[in-house]
Amino acid sequence: MLTTQFLLVNFHFVVSLLAALITLAIAWLYFDAWTGQKSFKQALPFLGFLFLSLSFVVQSVIVDQSLFETAFEGTAAASALKIILRFGGYLTLVAGQLITPLQQRPTRKWRFRSAALLSFLGLPVLELAPFLLAVLAMVTGLLYRRRAARGLERHLKPVSLGFFILGLAELLGVSIGFRDTANVALANLVAPFRPLWITERVILLIAIYIFGRWVWGYLLKRFETQLFMIFTTATLAIFLITTVAFSLASLANVRNSALESLRSDVGVIAYTVDSKKAEILADAQVVSQDPHVGAALPSANRSALATILTNNLLAKGLTTLTVVNRDAQVVIRAEDPEHFGESLSSDPLIQLALENRETSSVDTKEGTLAPVVTIRAAAPVLRNNQVIGAILISSDIDNAFVDGVKEATGLDASIYADNVRSATTFIAPDGKSRFTGIKEENETIKERVLAQGQTFEGSVDILSVPYFAVFSPLKSFDNNVVGMLFVGRPQTSILQTAARSIELTFSISAILLVLSGLPAYLISKYIAGQTV
Repeated sequence: MLTTQFLLVNFHFVVSLLAALITLAIAWLYFDAWTGQKSFKQALPFLGFLFLSLSFVVQSVIVDQSLFETAFEGTAAASALKIILRFGGYLTLVAGQLITPLQQRPTRKWRFRSAALLSFLGLPVLELAPFLLAVLAMVTGLLYRRRAARGLERHLKPVSLGFFILGLAELLGVSIGFRDTANVALANLVAPFRPLWITERVILLIAIYIFGRWVWGYLLKRFETQLFMIFTTATLAIFLITTVAFSLASLANVRNSALESLRSDVGVIAYTVDSKKAEILADAQVVSQDPHVGAALPSANRSALATILTNNLLAKGLTTLTVVNRDAQVVIRAEDPEHFGESLSSDPLIQLALENRETSSVDTKEGTLAPVVTIRAAAPVLRNNQVIGAILISSDIDNAFVDGVKEATGLDASIYADNVRSATTFIAPDGKSRFTGIKEENETIKERVLAQGQTFEGSVDILSVPYFAVFSPLKSFDNNVVGMLFVGRPQTSILQTAARSIELTFSISAILLVLSGLPAYLISKYIAGQTV
């Protein structure tokens, strides 16, 4: 998602500046005509296309504000300036077409009525600005079509078609007013970087092609103009390549920094889990070394053991605390004293403890709604240096654990039992329940983390939201992968971080590009003068 959005942001920048270049070329064409006659009628089309060119320059630096948590202070002013310049351009072109008489054909006359055209000016312009821009573009195209169809200026047909297509692009811009709709389908259609947003830029690109193909044939007939357009186009190409390359490099840098930070964060969680294992093992050692436990275990004095174990269970916040004898039979469970007698001889931690080896491990067990990840530890109970039994304790990793991670790092975190989410910071819309019990079905993640025991880092979709994420394996004492640790950050938050830099880059590039126009003109004029 992040890379796609940044490519579309750069696409918007490139298309807007191409539109600025082509409309500037048309303005230059009319300027060249004006230098021969220097009439007010010739000046209006020149000014109209110049205003359009400047409006596209301003448009190029406006990055959609949905990418930011807070709006950029200069964006509102830039948007207003764009609308003013665009209105000025269209109105100037319309005025120029209305006051310039047709080159009438000898056999046909046509009268144009402008009263209906201007009747909309009493409407609230600011509220109807996008729609009015579309209307003005269409009207401009209609007036050029009139000159081509009713008059003798048939060469203006491409200009007419270009304005009609430009008007269609302006009309699609009206969709921005529907972004706050409660209709999900409509909201997805008109949202930034979605179908209508992309279609608007593609249609604008088509209009650019039509205008460019028409104007290029005229501009290249004079040497000075050829030089000016060559210098301007080369400058634009250099700025576009440099700006796009820099923005993509910034994106890659932000992405890599985000993943590096996430790697550190998942390492912190892994360290926390290891610390929890050490803590649980220490708790098991404390209980196993209690002389009262050693004295009560041989005679299976459950009453004495219950008092000792219950106090430890509550004081340490443990999930289970079990005592077994030398034959691995349960003598007592502190959490359920009424159930005892079953054998735990198949439990590997009990086996190690009865061999006088202390150990702790991360394991999983069945839960009510989802599997539970638990930390267990076992320690031998010694009497006269002989193993007479073992202590087995456990503590579940629950939502409180991952909530603590989020409070410390600001990141979303989850614990997986195998590929099933066991504990998570992702809260359901009801504000209470958690999105647990959901399987991670990404084959790359399952293969790399669960099968190979390696860390995965990259882009994933969590609950249909794109995230930068790191998955790290959870391993038992015998190095078998039993689950995963997850930390992630929404890609939109990374985009918001980088977008400020990109917008500033676009603004500086656009300003420098405009300033480069005068040197290009002076150099072109000087070189052309030397050839005379």
